Amino acid sequence: MKQFIISSETDAIREVEERGDQTEIARFMKEEVKKQLKQFLDEAPQYFCSPSGPKLALVIDGKCLMYALEPSLRIMLLTLSLNCSSVVCCRVSPLQKAQVTSLVKKGARKITLSIGDGANDVSMIQAAHIGIGISGLEGMQAVMASDFAIAQFRFLEDLLLVHGRWSYIRLCKVVMYFFYKNLAFTLTQFWFTFGTGFSGQRFYDDWFQSLYNVIFTALPVVIVGLFDQDISSSLSKKYPELYKEGVRNMFFNRRIVAIWACFAVYQSLVFFYFVSLSSSTSRDSDGKMFGLWDVSTMAFTCVVVTVNLRLLMMCNSITRWHYISVGGSIIVWFVFIFVYSGIMTRFDRNDNMFWVIYVLMSTSYFYVTLLLVPVAALLGDFLYLGVQRWFFPYDYQIVQESHKDDADSINTPDSQETKEHLTPDEARSNAISQLPKEVSKHSGFAFDSPGYESFFATQFGKYVPPKAWDVARRASMKSKSKPK
Repeated sequence: MKQFIISSETDAIREVEERGDQTEIARFMKEEVKKQLKQFLDEAPQYFCSPSGPKLALVIDGKCLMYALEPSLRIMLLTLSLNCSSVVCCRVSPLQKAQVTSLVKKGARKITLSIGDGANDVSMIQAAHIGIGISGLEGMQAVMASDFAIAQFRFLEDLLLVHGRWSYIRLCKVVMYFFYKNLAFTLTQFWFTFGTGFSGQRFYDDWFQSLYNVIFTALPVVIVGLFDQDISSSLSKKYPELYKEGVRNMFFNRRIVAIWACFAVYQSLVFFYFVSLSSSTSRDSDGKMFGLWDVSTMAFTCVVVTVNLRLLMMCNSITRWHYISVGGSIIVWFVFIFVYSGIMTRFDRNDNMFWVIYVLMSTSYFYVTLLLVPVAALLGDFLYLGVQRWFFPYDYQIVQESHKDDADSINTPDSQETKEHLTPDEARSNAISQLPKEVSKHSGFAFDSPGYESFFATQFGKYVPPKAWDVARRASMKSKSKPK
């Protein structure tokens, strides 16, 4: 890399420092820092012209950083830093760590992450959007001030590339699904107001509206937020470029919101007009026309079934918990309406809903509508998802298609293809991951008890070479246990 070094350890600065005049030292160092920043800013663009040019790195020490962070120079420092692939601030104070983090956070408006293992990193951890603390020899101060805690620095890879990316995708789906299902539900009542002259007449029963988000559509979206995975953890680390999808905010932007809104509007039109128009020519078993509460109950049943089925279409991985939550939500709705419309007490203000579902289910209209409405409502989503995946796939969808045949064997340590792409450390971690999750009885470093991994590996016929610090720590423990 092409290194831009701003250091206070130069002959000119030493010569000024030998004179002992603090005012002159401060003035001279500030001028030197300003001159070097300007020089490097002028020099940096020439490396951007050639595609094969070296990457840029900025190295600055604590003394020079003190002057570079002054209001007159911080813009130059930020501009130069953003043009570099790496910036190293060495021998800096805890306050300067926090100032640099805040400079990037507020000046560049970037999402920042700070990671540290000691008390001197607390201010930096708290200044960043996301703070990560490492538990280790320097105490627990960083852990207690952080948002996430890890035991070793190498776990940062899994935290970002695997769990962080999964969390971003899950969160985007949960937010968009909540927006979609409430918009589709609410707009059916909006279309109803056109037929009532905006009189304020409600379309759904009060209990339907109260329990829609609480019970009938609550559990499936929680399951998606917990278990949805687009690709396995090993593939997430094999293709780290997938992490950039979250940086570019590809799954939560105006275009995605507009697409979900369009489908919600379309489905609400299907729910209301398909049900209301078809019910006008239908009759119950007694030959009577369906009333308002018959139509609204039929429409609400279609809404519950459709939005729950739509959730399955947005899942990348479907487990038994998805089927249980979706099927259970639909069953809970039918159980509720059977009880609610089948019981009437003297405390009821009216008998609007009494026996409604039983009248509906005694006709073929109910079953035909329950079949056709979800199909018609979800047809647009199905076509869109098919066209999008076929002609405009996301990066993770390309990875899915590339590894769809070896999806079951990608986590198998005996897979020859997997072995060829693993480094010795990755192969060792892969072998350890296949062992049963035992709890170490040793006190000491988290996830790194002396000899623990090697011991349990030998019990299952797997050889895991001990690490150097394991050997050294076991020796130190033996020496401590000897009687004096």
